[in-house]
Amino acid sequence: FLFLSALLTTANADTAMADTECVKGAIVPEGQDYSDWPELFRLTTPNPEDPTMANMNETAGFVDPSVLLAAGVGFTLLDPTGFTYPDKVKEIPWSPPVNGTNDATLQELRDENDYQYADIVVVTAYNAGYYEEHIHAGGDEVRYVIDGSGYFDIRDVNDEWVRMKAATGAFISFPSGIEHRFAVDESLYIQAMRLFPGSGAPDWSSVPRSEIHGNNTARDAYVDTFMCGIDPDVHHDHGDDSGESDATSGANGRGLFVAGALAMVASSLALLA
Repeated sequence: FLFLSALLTTANADTAMADTECVKGAIVPEGQDYSDWPELFRLTTPNPEDPTMANMNETAGFVDPSVLLAAGVGFTLLDPTGFTYPDKVKEIPWSPPVNGTNDATLQELRDENDYQYADIVVVTAYNAGYYEEHIHAGGDEVRYVIDGSGYFDIRDVNDEWVRMKAATGAFISFPSGIEHRFAVDESLYIQAMRLFPGSGAPDWSSVPRSEIHGNNTARDAYVDTFMCGIDPDVHHDHGDDSGESDATSGANGRGLFVAGALAMVASSLALLA
């Protein structure tokens, strides 16, 4: 009877676990105003032949901004018009000019998030290195588009691409560990400010997805926070389109265990009768 009691206890505990499955993503409050967000959409193919084109999946329609918010992505729309920035050239590092016209809203964002370092870069051609899927392990990625535009492809919590058209005024932040990539659009021009927190030297290093297999601290932290600890690169082959999540597989496995346990109990009771 002790064995049967333990078996029933285990079965009941596992049933309770199945009823409290983790939900991926940060909690996004309802009733948010997304009017400042750019259009977000799915890609026609995971790896477009020409990433500088929109490659929008018209059938899938637009993606709600709450999908990226749940993945930890932040967006604010600023207006760089009328403020003093380098004219279509880079400046590394960059500080607000003493006698210039400077943006108080931008400075407020910098102060709130301790973005002590800033520089301004210019990209005028498609760069295959930027478009290789990667993470930043050294800190969050923060970009402010001063001029021009480009595309950020960002993985949601279900490991699906969401494409964002980042136009002039877009202030975007990605949490460390989220997988993403970047391409200029057909205009082949973007001028953007890069910001980094703290007083130390910025860490712009990236780690390609192909080199991450559950052994990267920043990625592991992101997966634990936003993806219920289920890393698609560890739990199943990347690109598996079977449609069954690891959580579902786990729940099914637990269901089979519970059913088997109860069957064993019934059989044992029959023998004792």
